[in-house]
Amino acid sequence: MPLIHFPNDAPILYVTKSGIPQVTLNEIKRLGDTGISRYNNVDAFLVGAAANPAVESQLKAIGLITKTVTASNVPDLANKVDQLYGSIENPDTGVAAMGDGQQNVMVGSMDGKDYQYLLPATHWVAHMASGLLWVHRNSVPSGTISALKRRNGNARIYLFGGPSQISGAVAKQLSQYGTVLRVTNNDIVAFNANPVDNPVDTAIAFAKMWDGAGEVGWKITGPGHGFTLVNINDWQAAVASAPLSHLGFHAPLLFTNGPTTLPSAVDGYFSSVAPTYLTTPADGPYNMTYVIGSWSQISWPEQAHVDYISEMGNRRIWKQNTGSTYGSSAPIP
Repeated sequence: MPLIHFPNDAPILYVTKSGIPQVTLNEIKRLGDTGISRYNNVDAFLVGAAANPAVESQLKAIGLITKTVTASNVPDLANKVDQLYGSIENPDTGVAAMGDGQQNVMVGSMDGKDYQYLLPATHWVAHMASGLLWVHRNSVPSGTISALKRRNGNARIYLFGGPSQISGAVAKQLSQYGTVLRVTNNDIVAFNANPVDNPVDTAIAFAKMWDGAGEVGWKITGPGHGFTLVNINDWQAAVASAPLSHLGFHAPLLFTNGPTTLPSAVDGYFSSVAPTYLTTPADGPYNMTYVIGSWSQISWPEQAHVDYISEMGNRRIWKQNTGSTYGSSAPIP
């Protein structure tokens, strides 16, 4: 995912072990890539199983220069990607960094369906220079440790999920490589007991949050923004839609968990950030949502409902108790 970000601007396209599907090949040709001048004029990164002879030969046949990134397991592959992107984005140290030098890392658990908690981070990593690494619930793979060690204790490490996804023992182990923060719907000051975490609520929490020290978070608590809505079971669409957060409307990822009805938390969030007007709806601002997937994943009635609860409302109506103004999302300092 970091390879999407500047200076690569590389959208994710899918291939198979036996070659490039025609629809993907057509898109590669349409894009007319000119290569990354900061990195040997490479046109395409072949990551994981995509780095196979069939894909390489097809790309070579149309004149593209490729770079393969492979490893024996997922954490090692993430480490290799992190190392490669760091060498391109910040060749001085080989570690991806923000403008102020902050070395942010998004971390998720790869056990079971815990990966769903980390999917919203794919959109952030596409948007801002950050690492994306993996752990197990109760252990830290060597590849992840290697990536964190490169940061010399200066990493700002964001854990996606609660203690049931990434244990307190793992969080403590990671803290020796930098500062650890959890991205959850928990409030350790206000809540007497930890709430139950789920990917839907975690995605909303990340869309709302802002950590000024790391310059991390979308801070969307008011209107005038974009969103990407994906079925929680469609990870391919979640990953492939990450460029929608990189350029343009900067649309963070939200989840629905069924094709016909929004989760109540998502419904409430869309309503809470819907725009209102005092004089005329022509004044804006407006929200926009990219709905990704087939009708069987997100139905037309569900899409229409998102549009309805996101539309401009009259703030003078006494029954209007949802919606907000652009000032509700204070400018990021």
